[in-house]
Amino acid sequence: MRDAVRGAPVDVSIDLGMIDDGPAESTAVPWRRLRRLMSVRVPVPAVVALVLVGVVAGALATYQWMAVQQRSREASEVSLVLAAAGIESVGGEPGRITIEGAVTAVNGGPMPVEVSGAADAAAVMVKGQRRIAPAATGWFAVTATVPCSDGAGVRPLPVDLSVVTADGARRAVTVQLPLMGSQWYELVVRVCSMPR
Repeated sequence: MRDAVRGAPVDVSIDLGMIDDGPAESTAVPWRRLRRLMSVRVPVPAVVALVLVGVVAGALATYQWMAVQQRSREASEVSLVLAAAGIESVGGEPGRITIEGAVTAVNGGPMPVEVSGAADAAAVMVKGQRRIAPAATGWFAVTATVPCSDGAGVRPLPVDLSVVTADGARRAVTVQLPLMGSQWYELVVRVCSMPR
């Protein structure tokens, strides 16, 4: 075959019998290492032990994470139950009754809370501030204004509270104060049923 530019003969034959003693290609080195690693024999008990250690470490990490999440949820939980506890005095004007009395607040949550009345309370104004442990009861003096309308005493009264939970956050909550079965219910029904 001839070179098209100079017209000189060009040798284009390939000798397949010739061995190249030059450096090996760079891709051969990782394969050799991999082949060496694959030929290493690891005892079965060691593999089982490593797998078990991995499983136990994963289980412990998952348990710790779930425990932290649970504590975080519990620290922000508010679960209060109110009940009318007593009557100090009664007053009012036509169409409504004002009761000076007491209510109990039961902390149904898993952590202690600090409870006080909200500044802008409408129907029931709670006086004072108490720290209530889980499953414990706190007593509060209140002033409640109950309108004499249909169902007076039957419908629970909304009580606006300010609650500081175990995580330190202040939350505004509204808890229902049921009157049914209490002295308050009997008083409201009696006074509101009087002719005006």
